[in-house]
Amino acid sequence: MCQIEDDDIGRLWTQHYPKLMDDIKSKAVCLTLFYVIADRAHLIYPCGDWSDKIQQALRFYGVSKEQYYKVGKDAVET
Repeated sequence: MCQIEDDDIGRLWTQHYPKLMDDIKSKAVCLTLFYVIADRAHLIYPCGDWSDKIQQALRFYGVSKEQYYKVGKDAVET
């Protein structure tokens, strides 16, 4: 199984997020990245509470906070 490298996360997000509603593969990629970012947040910013960690991770990967939370919200609603 391939691992998603840190350098690929922002690029993949930028590439697939605009197609989120029209392409099931892009939706799957964004959802996967959502969980990867959440999983790696504690490694990127080991101090602080969860909100601090996720904010730092989103900045690190260059992912919009609004887009990130939209993907998470959509995942819960479906």
